[in-house]
Amino acid sequence: MSQAPNSNTVRFDAGKRGSHRIEIDDAPKFQTPVLAKTFRSAQFEVDANVAGLIPGVPYYVRLDGVVLNERLRLAVTPLVNRQLNCGILRRTWEAEGRFTVGTALSGLRWDGDHWTIKPHTFLPGEALYNAELGLRPAIAGARACHDLVTLDEIAKYYLIMLQQTETVRDLLHRPRVTAETKARLTTTDGDARTFSATFGDEAGEGELFNSQWLHPAALLVRLVTTLPLVERTPAMVDFASQYARFLYKDQLNRHLFQQKMAPLGGESAVGRVAHWEQAMAGKKGRVPWESAVSDIDLWWLSTAAELLGAHANDRELVPLEDAEVAKLQRAISTGVRFLQSERTLKPQTKDFAGRVVGSATYFDGDDATDADMLYSAVDGAAFPSPADRRGLPKVSWDSSHIYRLAICLRALYENRKALNTSFPQFSDLQLVVNQYVYKVFNGDFTKPLFSNYFDGTDGWFRVNYNGDGVGNPPSAFCDMRNPKRLCLMPGEVLAWGELAFVNPDLAHLERALIGMAFDTQPELIEFRDRHYYWTSPYKAKILNGFDAYGGLLYSVVAENADMIAPQDDGSGNRVTR
Repeated sequence: MSQAPNSNTVRFDAGKRGSHRIEIDDAPKFQTPVLAKTFRSAQFEVDANVAGLIPGVPYYVRLDGVVLNERLRLAVTPLVNRQLNCGILRRTWEAEGRFTVGTALSGLRWDGDHWTIKPHTFLPGEALYNAELGLRPAIAGARACHDLVTLDEIAKYYLIMLQQTETVRDLLHRPRVTAETKARLTTTDGDARTFSATFGDEAGEGELFNSQWLHPAALLVRLVTTLPLVERTPAMVDFASQYARFLYKDQLNRHLFQQKMAPLGGESAVGRVAHWEQAMAGKKGRVPWESAVSDIDLWWLSTAAELLGAHANDRELVPLEDAEVAKLQRAISTGVRFLQSERTLKPQTKDFAGRVVGSATYFDGDDATDADMLYSAVDGAAFPSPADRRGLPKVSWDSSHIYRLAICLRALYENRKALNTSFPQFSDLQLVVNQYVYKVFNGDFTKPLFSNYFDGTDGWFRVNYNGDGVGNPPSAFCDMRNPKRLCLMPGEVLAWGELAFVNPDLAHLERALIGMAFDTQPELIEFRDRHYYWTSPYKAKILNGFDAYGGLLYSVVAENADMIAPQDDGSGNRVTR
């Protein structure tokens, strides 16, 4: 098999004419191939974009019933830098990521080869929101680098976290429980497990916190199913088996179908999927965003897609009954239609060469009347006064929170074989990436900045949100060193690297974001510190005597690790193409 240079076409040689069958899958069992075709010529060609094959992902190939020794890995433009390799990704996780995710946010301690629960009294629910910011990039980097050690460690993390759950029944019987939790969970399975959070002096379930944290778990379950049996550690197998049921029974079934959402249009309160149907039928809530797609919706769609993909890969490891598969597929089908209804096409968008390529925004106007957005039309440096308040009626989500859209589209695209839906096609990915690259990104690959809103508007966001005089200014005026004028980092650059295969200009931007971290010009260092500082400077640094990636750089490198893994220096296992 071969890939033509600078082409998406992959050619397979059967040796001679006759009846042949080719199967391509990301999992070794070929239970639900990504592509299965019969042909009679000596050669077979496939357009990777049409087939839904993703550069950087290693695929198994079976020709006429025989699995080829060589894996198919579509070419990725490499990032050549001696300071970019899988070993440094691993060491950064060991030095910082492990502590942040485990000790700081989850109440755990890593003891050499296993996690233990540290004595603590806090409820972990709210902290899980931030744990996702470390877990998902770590999984993405380990996947690209074939770093089984990190994947095993994160599987152990998720396993021990089950010990910090409590049942819905126990949560509802706490002395003080939020009214929202009572209203939403009273009709759900009392034996289902959840992570409780503290809300003032009350306890409750933070659905956003939990849904955000659970998506990397679902992704990891699916990645375990893509590994050969000999590479699956006992912890990985135990994790995938336990989380298959935890994700479906305790989470997805409860949140998508059992719980009661805020009623729309005078109708009865219904589950989330039925709520989507009501919204698409034009039913309105008390506030506009109750009948719009939420970030929680995107997380549950992503998680359902990953779980269905995992089941399609290995039904023994990730068992779901036919009725359960049908319910999740119905949720995906409804959620996809809801997501598509929130898309606005921009046919006149041009690329950097002036060619009309079109783009697509999402969620325009949904939150325009929310307090966060009321100053979206104010684009000056001065902090706006109440008299300055001007909001745009069709403003989109802010460009930080919308990183969840990139994650959701990647999850839906990569698992289409299991979802019973044709959305998104490669062209759908192109449209949303075009919006990010040509409308949100400022076009400066040396000093990249991003408009505050996904429609390209660069006005103020969250004025007085965290106290009087605090807000997020337009990108040119923000400063990560000033807690009253923070930029919308890290969300503006998170996750988009996982769609870099869609557009060469996005791949160029991702390489520029990484290259900027290694620039030693004082002007560029000042720019990085002002706009990209997040927990620590955006640069390579020394930790415990070893090279490491500081702050946001770790996430950006990890999410683009496909670009470094092919020419890795041996610190991470390589997959040959």
